[in-house]
Amino acid sequence: MIQPLEPKRNGRCEVMALPVRSSDGALTHISASSLKLYLGCSLKYYFKKILKLEEPTSPAFHLGKAVHAGLQAYHLGRWHGKSHDEVVVLEAYYTALAEQEVTDPVEYKKGEQEKLLEKGENILKAYLQSDHAMMADIPLGVEVKLEEEFAELPSPLLGYVDLVRRGNVPVDFKTCAATPNVELEAFNHELQLTAYQLLIEEATGQKVEGRELVFLVKTAKPKIIVHRLPPATEADKARFWSVAQAAIDGIYHERFYPQPGMACSWCSFREECKSWNGGAL
Repeated sequence: MIQPLEPKRNGRCEVMALPVRSSDGALTHISASSLKLYLGCSLKYYFKKILKLEEPTSPAFHLGKAVHAGLQAYHLGRWHGKSHDEVVVLEAYYTALAEQEVTDPVEYKKGEQEKLLEKGENILKAYLQSDHAMMADIPLGVEVKLEEEFAELPSPLLGYVDLVRRGNVPVDFKTCAATPNVELEAFNHELQLTAYQLLIEEATGQKVEGRELVFLVKTAKPKIIVHRLPPATEADKARFWSVAQAAIDGIYHERFYPQPGMACSWCSFREECKSWNGGAL
């Protein structure tokens, strides 16, 4: 019988004394995306992170990564005082697409690839003309990898921040097909944004003045929607630790089971899920 994990105190909040599981790679580090994956469906986490089953790549995923490459080229140019005009941005975009087609090819329906290429170009051009792109402040960091140890967690917390603005503000870019409900999206990405703030504050010893989500909407006329949030409060941080510890406890104790919901309709592991009977596949 598995014994319950005993909490301890570290001065900030109650901490679960969890050992690190490095043998299967599940807890060599902790990221907000992995926590969200486990909490969304623990069995999908098992298929993807433990069994490492292959998952087909969608054209939309390729497009999102390529658009991010274009945004990265733009802000890196601004950061380092190098060229960052439309030519540079689109070159990075098309290079990323070409590399993805080599390493992880996808099947397109007739005419789909051309439409996606045009959508990506249009959304990047729209961003370059937006107030967000024309911000006066120079970035403090672009595609920043942060990995920090926290007493509240058994393994390092890992995050990749798209952009860090003046005031240590983390910015996360999201491509989406339709105009989002920004309040709902802010709630959906709460774990990620709080993790970024914790990482930045731990790395710099300085406070974060706010957080930003930038939505690049792939409608016929592209939209750039910037949603600025206040910094996470102490209550928000305590919520993050509690959620993270609950997820890690489930991973360590191998609590993997189906969690049926709307996401099942687009899940890549439906057949594997149907075969699950309470044990290993």
